[in-house]
Amino acid sequence: MSRATLDRPTLPPELDPRGPRRRRSSLRRLSLASFSLLSVLVLGLSSVGWFLYNQFDKNVTQRDWDVEGDRPAEVPGNLNILLLGDDSRDGTGDQYGGSSVVGIRSDTTIIAHFDKDGSVTLLSFPRDTLVTVPAKEDGTRYQGTPADGKDKVTNVLNYADVPGLIRTLEHLTQLKIDHTITVNLAGFKQMTDAIGGVDVCVLPSTHKERFNDDSGRLRVSTNTNDPMSGWVGGPGTVHVNGEQALAFVRQRHGLPDGDKDRIARQQQFLSKLLAKATSSGVLSNPVKINSLVAAVGKSLQWDLDNKTMLALAKRASQLGPGKVKFITVPTHVPLPSEGASDDKGTIGYHGNVLFVNTDELNTILAPMRPAPEDDPALADAPVVEPAQVSVATVVNSSGRDGLAGQTVTDLKALGFGGVMKASTGEATQAATEVRYPAGQEGAAKALVTRIPGALAVEDAALSGGGLSLVIGSSFTGVQGAGPAAAAPAVGPAAS
Repeated sequence: MSRATLDRPTLPPELDPRGPRRRRSSLRRLSLASFSLLSVLVLGLSSVGWFLYNQFDKNVTQRDWDVEGDRPAEVPGNLNILLLGDDSRDGTGDQYGGSSVVGIRSDTTIIAHFDKDGSVTLLSFPRDTLVTVPAKEDGTRYQGTPADGKDKVTNVLNYADVPGLIRTLEHLTQLKIDHTITVNLAGFKQMTDAIGGVDVCVLPSTHKERFNDDSGRLRVSTNTNDPMSGWVGGPGTVHVNGEQALAFVRQRHGLPDGDKDRIARQQQFLSKLLAKATSSGVLSNPVKINSLVAAVGKSLQWDLDNKTMLALAKRASQLGPGKVKFITVPTHVPLPSEGASDDKGTIGYHGNVLFVNTDELNTILAPMRPAPEDDPALADAPVVEPAQVSVATVVNSSGRDGLAGQTVTDLKALGFGGVMKASTGEATQAATEVRYPAGQEGAAKALVTRIPGALAVEDAALSGGGLSLVIGSSFTGVQGAGPAAAAPAVGPAAS
């Protein structure tokens, strides 16, 4: 089956970070990955960037993570950086259960996508997302990989290290991860204290969660008072320094929407932290700059060379309002029909997990991914006028009502011919496909030209009756036909 594509769909301006309501009994980890981005942004925005660069270079641990095997292609002008917040207790003594925590997990996993258009998208992965862990280049599994080859994304770092986690995320997203930055617990408090803390907002809530902790003791948590994380504050605006900042972003119990609310807190805190750290008051104060750089540097590991670091700082310095987006990978609690043993999403020995909403994720990632290679058969096909193109069927598999009929109207207005029988298929497809029988490459090329992001797919099952247009969730309309039926229907972005 051959494929071709022209323009890829643009990312919708608003995407709703969707996630299920989740509760977990264990609370021993903190989300930190977001704050490694601070080192880049502060360096890029500071008027004394070269001085800061030298300070970072002295403090940061340089790593060389070698990723083996086939990897996704690069997109010229784009840069993908993996930000990892691991739960290492190095530098914390025996705080946060340090001596009892075995191994290292990625408590927060974010891909920071620096797009060629000058924007940055931070894509957060819920820690309980069940992912496939690819084998190593020699075909063997990483020691510790579960028998079915899948695991929660938070666990992969513990046995596959950074290269194994990179391979896992690249397999899921088809985004090439160019560099990695990791940060641990110790620097979080120091970093927050170095800029004088930040103000966060806690919404009122009547939700209470009652549970037994690891010792069997009955606990009650709310979003304003959680004995497990130590968070106490709100509702309303609360000023938090290092210790309470830790509690704010690590709380998992007592939140109405569990991990979804937890990620929202992390995103809110990161926004406030970046705003505070890049304000003139901080960057014009040499004492605060030195303190901030020292706090960040001692907790960081990265594989950035000098040239890349400076280029990244330059890109960061050009970020303006509306140029940074936060998106959470869309997931759902698996149903019994999907293999879960209960209504909490329990999948065998994996416990409670989340499944990725594949079509929604594909829609989000489409403009970030490399374009599929053009099909030489279509590239060499002669130009065909719309009147010479016969479209037999238009199937709406997008999950949005009315697209098939509207698309038929638009195609006819452009002069395309054929029966164009409109129908609705199962809403299980992200890509929009122009399916064609052998010998109709020219006709397929003409139709693909009018459907931005569409793939041309040779289909041996089709006879000479014409083409079949299958509309996926990434469909953005028919080019040149006036206002389209609609861009992908999604909800508002998280604040």
